[in-house]
Amino acid sequence: MKRIALILFLSCFASQINAQNLYDDALTAASYAYSHSKKAHGANNVYHTQEYADKAIEAFQKVEDLADQCNCKNANETAYAARVDMQSSLEQDTYERSRFFAKRAKELGSQLLEQLTSCQASVGAYTYAEEASIDDENEIAEATEEVSSKQKELEEKRRQLEIEQRELEAQIAEQSRKKAEFEAMRAAELKEQSLIKSKAEQALQKLENALQELSVVLNEESSFETQSDYLRSENELKNESLDDTKNFYVNRAKELTQTAMQQFVGYNVEN
Repeated sequence: MKRIALILFLSCFASQINAQNLYDDALTAASYAYSHSKKAHGANNVYHTQEYADKAIEAFQKVEDLADQCNCKNANETAYAARVDMQSSLEQDTYERSRFFAKRAKELGSQLLEQLTSCQASVGAYTYAEEASIDDENEIAEATEEVSSKQKELEEKRRQLEIEQRELEAQIAEQSRKKAEFEAMRAAELKEQSLIKSKAEQALQKLENALQELSVVLNEESSFETQSDYLRSENELKNESLDDTKNFYVNRAKELTQTAMQQFVGYNVEN
Protein backbone atom coordinates (compact mmCIF):
# COMPACT_ATOMS: atom_id res chain seq x y z
CA MET A 1 0.00 0.00 0.00
CA LYS A 2 2.86 2.36 0.86
CA ARG A 3 4.57 1.59 -2.46
CA ILE A 4 1.40 2.32 -4.48
CA ALA A 5 0.84 5.58 -2.63
CA LEU A 6 4.43 6.62 -3.18
CA ILE A 7 4.18 5.85 -6.90
CA LEU A 8 1.02 7.96 -7.16
CA PHE A 9 2.74 10.76 -5.29
CA LEU A 10 5.79 10.73 -7.52
CA SER A 11 3.60 10.55 -10.63
CA CYS A 12 1.73 13.66 -9.58
CA PHE A 13 5.04 15.29 -8.66
CA ALA A 14 6.41 14.63 -12.16
CA SER A 15 3.27 16.11 -13.74
CA GLN A 16 3.59 19.22 -11.61
CA ILE A 17 7.26 19.68 -12.54
CA ASN A 18 6.40 19.30 -16.24
CA ALA A 19 3.65 21.91 -15.88
CA GLN A 20 6.05 24.24 -14.07
CA ASN A 21 8.56 23.85 -16.92
CA LEU A 22 5.87 24.82 -19.44
CA TYR A 23 4.95 27.88 -17.38
CA ASP A 24 8.59 28.89 -17.07
CA ASP A 25 9.00 28.67 -20.84
CA ALA A 26 5.75 30.59 -21.35
CA LEU A 27 6.82 33.32 -18.90
CA THR A 28 10.20 33.63 -20.61
CA ALA A 29 8.57 33.97 -24.03
CA ALA A 30 6.04 36.44 -22.62
CA SER A 31 8.89 38.54 -21.18
CA TYR A 32 10.53 38.69 -24.62
CA ALA A 33 7.19 39.54 -26.24
CA TYR A 34 6.51 42.33 -23.74
CA SER A 35 10.06 43.69 -24.15
CA HIS A 36 9.81 43.76 -27.95
CA SER A 37 6.35 45.34 -27.69
CA LYS A 38 7.69 48.17 -25.53
CA LYS A 39 10.50 48.76 -28.01
CA ALA A 40 8.06 48.75 -30.92
CA HIS A 41 5.87 51.30 -29.15
CA GLY A 42 8.87 53.44 -28.17
CA ALA A 43 10.53 53.43 -31.60
CA ASN A 44 10.84 56.78 -33.36
CA ASN A 45 9.97 55.63 -36.87
CA VAL A 46 7.75 53.11 -38.63
CA TYR A 47 10.65 50.92 -39.74
CA HIS A 48 11.97 50.32 -36.19
CA THR A 49 8.42 49.91 -34.87
CA GLN A 50 7.74 47.15 -37.38
CA GLU A 51 11.19 45.58 -36.86
CA TYR A 52 10.39 44.97 -33.18
CA ALA A 53 6.77 44.11 -33.99
CA ASP A 54 7.99 41.22 -36.15
CA LYS A 55 10.02 39.84 -33.22
CA ALA A 56 7.10 40.30 -30.82
CA ILE A 57 4.76 38.33 -33.11
CA GLU A 58 7.02 35.29 -32.93
CA ALA A 59 7.23 35.51 -29.12
CA PHE A 60 3.45 35.96 -28.70
CA GLN A 61 2.85 32.93 -30.94
CA LYS A 62 5.09 30.85 -28.69
CA VAL A 63 3.25 32.03 -25.58
CA GLU A 64 -0.06 31.24 -27.23
CA ASP A 65 1.02 27.64 -27.89
CA LEU A 66 2.51 27.10 -24.41
CA ALA A 67 -0.50 28.64 -22.66
CA ASP A 68 -2.72 26.20 -24.58
CA GLN A 69 -0.58 23.28 -23.35
CA CYS A 70 -0.81 24.61 -19.79
CA ASN A 71 -4.61 24.93 -20.07
CA CYS A 72 -4.28 28.61 -19.13
CA LYS A 73 -7.20 29.81 -21.26
CA ASN A 74 -7.02 33.51 -20.34
CA ALA A 75 -3.32 33.72 -21.22
CA ASN A 76 -3.92 31.84 -24.47
CA GLU A 77 -6.63 34.31 -25.54
CA THR A 78 -4.59 37.35 -24.48
CA ALA A 79 -1.50 36.12 -26.37
CA TYR A 80 -3.66 35.62 -29.45
CA ALA A 81 -5.11 39.14 -29.20
CA ALA A 82 -1.64 40.65 -28.70
CA ARG A 83 -0.29 38.74 -31.69
CA VAL A 84 -3.15 40.02 -33.88
CA ASP A 85 -2.45 43.61 -32.79
CA MET A 86 1.24 43.20 -33.57
CA GLN A 87 0.42 41.78 -36.99
CA SER A 88 -1.77 44.83 -37.58
CA SER A 89 1.13 47.06 -36.52
CA LEU A 90 3.36 45.30 -39.04
CA GLU A 91 0.87 45.87 -41.86
CA GLN A 92 0.43 49.65 -41.38
CA ASP A 93 2.07 52.15 -43.71
CA THR A 94 2.27 55.09 -41.29
CA TYR A 95 4.21 55.56 -38.05
CA GLU A 96 1.14 56.68 -36.07
CA ARG A 97 -1.02 53.71 -37.06
CA SER A 98 1.77 51.19 -36.55
CA ARG A 99 2.56 52.63 -33.12
CA PHE A 100 -1.13 52.59 -32.14
CA PHE A 101 -1.38 48.81 -32.53
CA ALA A 102 2.04 48.32 -30.90
CA LYS A 103 0.75 50.17 -27.84
CA ARG A 104 -2.29 47.89 -27.58
CA ALA A 105 -0.08 44.82 -27.85
CA LYS A 106 2.25 46.18 -25.16
CA GLU A 107 -0.65 46.63 -22.75
CA LEU A 108 -1.84 43.09 -23.45
CA GLY A 109 1.74 41.87 -22.92
CA SER A 110 1.75 43.23 -19.38
CA GLN A 111 -1.63 41.59 -18.72
CA LEU A 112 -0.33 38.34 -20.18
CA LEU A 113 2.53 38.16 -17.66
CA GLU A 114 0.05 38.58 -14.79
CA GLN A 115 -2.23 35.84 -16.14
CA LEU A 116 0.61 33.34 -16.58
CA THR A 117 1.91 34.07 -13.09
CA SER A 118 -1.56 33.53 -11.67
CA CYS A 119 -1.98 30.23 -13.54
CA GLN A 120 1.43 29.05 -12.41
CA ALA A 121 0.61 29.89 -8.79
CA SER A 122 -2.58 27.81 -9.04
CA VAL A 123 -0.60 24.80 -10.24
CA GLY A 124 2.00 25.29 -7.51
CA ALA A 125 -0.72 25.43 -4.83
CA TYR A 126 -1.71 21.82 -5.46
CA THR A 127 -1.28 20.01 -2.13
CA TYR A 128 -1.44 16.42 -3.23
CA ALA A 129 -4.51 15.80 -1.06
CA GLU A 130 -5.02 12.39 -2.63
CA GLU A 131 -1.65 11.27 -1.27
CA ALA A 132 -2.50 12.19 2.35
CA SER A 133 -2.96 8.53 3.08
CA ILE A 134 0.81 7.89 2.84
CA ASP A 135 1.78 7.07 6.40
CA ASP A 136 5.52 6.91 5.90
CA GLU A 137 6.55 10.41 6.98
CA ASN A 138 10.18 9.90 6.06
CA GLU A 139 9.31 9.13 2.42
CA ILE A 140 7.00 12.17 2.23
CA ALA A 141 9.67 14.42 3.70
CA GLU A 142 12.20 13.16 1.18
CA ALA A 143 9.84 13.74 -1.75
CA THR A 144 8.95 17.23 -0.44
CA GLU A 145 12.62 18.11 -0.21
CA GLU A 146 13.11 17.00 -3.79
CA VAL A 147 10.21 19.21 -4.91
CA SER A 148 11.72 22.16 -3.05
CA SER A 149 15.10 21.53 -4.65
CA LYS A 150 13.56 21.37 -8.11
CA GLN A 151 11.64 24.59 -7.55
CA LYS A 152 14.83 26.34 -6.45
CA GLU A 153 16.53 25.04 -9.57
CA LEU A 154 13.70 26.40 -11.73
CA GLU A 155 13.85 29.74 -9.96
CA GLU A 156 17.59 29.94 -10.56
CA LYS A 157 17.03 29.12 -14.22
CA ARG A 158 14.50 31.94 -14.48
CA ARG A 159 16.89 34.41 -12.84
CA GLN A 160 19.65 33.33 -15.24
CA LEU A 161 17.36 33.89 -18.21
CA GLU A 162 16.54 37.38 -16.96
CA ILE A 163 20.26 38.15 -16.61
CA GLU A 164 20.94 36.87 -20.14
CA GLN A 165 18.07 38.94 -21.49
CA ARG A 166 19.42 42.10 -19.83
CA GLU A 167 22.90 41.38 -21.19
CA LEU A 168 21.48 40.85 -24.69
CA GLU A 169 19.54 44.11 -24.51
CA ALA A 170 22.69 45.90 -23.32
CA GLN A 171 24.65 44.47 -26.26
CA ILE A 172 21.95 45.55 -28.72
CA ALA A 173 21.89 49.03 -27.18
CA GLU A 174 25.69 49.29 -27.42
CA GLN A 175 25.63 48.17 -31.05
CA SER A 176 22.93 50.73 -31.82
CA ARG A 177 24.98 53.45 -30.08
CA LYS A 178 28.11 52.58 -32.06
CA LYS A 179 26.15 52.48 -35.29
CA ALA A 180 24.61 55.89 -34.62
CA GLU A 181 28.03 57.27 -33.69
CA PHE A 182 29.57 55.90 -36.88
CA GLU A 183 26.75 57.28 -39.02
CA ALA A 184 27.13 60.72 -37.42
CA MET A 185 30.90 60.70 -38.01
CA ARG A 186 30.40 59.54 -41.61
CA ALA A 187 27.82 62.27 -42.23
CA ALA A 188 30.24 64.91 -40.91
CA GLU A 189 33.05 63.50 -43.04
CA LEU A 190 30.83 63.43 -46.14
CA LYS A 191 29.90 67.06 -45.54
CA GLU A 192 33.59 67.98 -45.40
CA GLN A 193 34.25 65.92 -48.55
CA SER A 194 31.49 67.82 -50.35
CA LEU A 195 33.01 71.16 -49.31
CA ILE A 196 36.47 70.08 -50.52
CA LYS A 197 34.95 68.86 -53.80
CA SER A 198 33.27 72.21 -54.43
CA LYS A 199 36.33 74.31 -53.64
CA ALA A 200 38.83 72.01 -55.36
CA GLU A 201 36.82 71.84 -58.58
CA GLN A 202 36.47 75.64 -58.65
CA ALA A 203 40.22 76.03 -58.08
CA LEU A 204 41.10 73.47 -60.75
CA GLN A 205 38.78 75.15 -63.21
CA LYS A 206 40.41 78.51 -62.52
CA LEU A 207 43.83 76.92 -62.98
CA GLU A 208 42.77 75.37 -66.24
CA ASN A 209 41.38 78.69 -67.49
CA ALA A 210 44.61 80.43 -66.52
CA LEU A 211 46.68 77.83 -68.36
CA GLN A 212 44.47 78.20 -71.42
CA GLU A 213 44.92 81.96 -71.36
CA LEU A 214 48.69 81.62 -70.86
CA SER A 215 48.89 79.18 -73.75
CA VAL A 216 47.28 81.73 -76.11
CA VAL A 217 49.51 84.52 -74.81
CA LEU A 218 52.62 82.49 -75.51
CA ASN A 219 51.45 81.10 -78.81
CA GLU A 220 48.32 82.42 -80.49
CA GLU A 221 48.04 79.37 -82.68
CA SER A 222 48.10 76.95 -79.78
CA SER A 223 45.25 75.87 -77.59
CA PHE A 224 45.56 74.27 -74.16
CA GLU A 225 43.97 70.82 -73.98
CA THR A 226 41.41 70.87 -71.20
CA GLN A 227 40.89 67.92 -68.83
CA SER A 228 37.57 68.41 -66.97
CA ASP A 229 37.77 64.86 -65.59
CA TYR A 230 37.94 66.36 -62.12
CA LEU A 231 34.22 67.22 -62.15
CA ARG A 232 32.31 64.58 -60.21
CA SER A 233 28.89 63.95 -58.65
CA GLU A 234 28.14 64.03 -54.92
CA ASN A 235 27.22 60.35 -55.07
CA GLU A 236 30.79 59.38 -55.95
CA LEU A 237 32.01 60.71 -52.60
CA LYS A 238 30.02 58.10 -50.68
CA ASN A 239 32.32 55.30 -51.80
CA GLU A 240 35.54 56.94 -50.57
CA SER A 241 37.07 58.45 -47.44
CA LEU A 242 38.03 62.07 -46.79
CA ASP A 243 41.69 61.27 -47.57
CA ASP A 244 40.64 59.56 -50.81
CA THR A 245 38.80 62.71 -51.86
CA LYS A 246 41.78 64.93 -51.10
CA ASN A 247 44.14 62.59 -52.95
CA PHE A 248 41.86 62.58 -56.00
CA TYR A 249 42.04 66.36 -56.40
CA VAL A 250 45.77 66.48 -55.59
CA ASN A 251 46.40 63.97 -58.36
CA ARG A 252 44.22 65.89 -60.80
CA ALA A 253 46.16 69.09 -60.04
CA LYS A 254 49.43 67.25 -60.66
CA GLU A 255 48.13 65.87 -63.95
CA LEU A 256 46.92 69.30 -65.04
CA THR A 257 50.27 70.99 -64.35
CA GLN A 258 52.18 68.14 -65.96
CA THR A 259 50.07 68.52 -69.11
CA ALA A 260 50.85 72.25 -69.14
CA MET A 261 54.57 71.64 -68.67
CA GLN A 262 54.63 69.14 -71.53
CA GLN A 263 52.83 71.58 -73.84
CA PHE A 264 54.89 74.65 -72.88
CA VAL A 265 58.22 72.86 -73.23
CA GLY A 266 57.60 72.65 -76.97
CA TYR A 267 57.19 76.43 -77.41
CA ASN A 268 60.09 78.18 -79.19
CA VAL A 269 60.65 81.87 -78.71
CA GLU A 270 62.19 83.52 -81.81
CA ASN A 271 64.30 86.68 -81.51
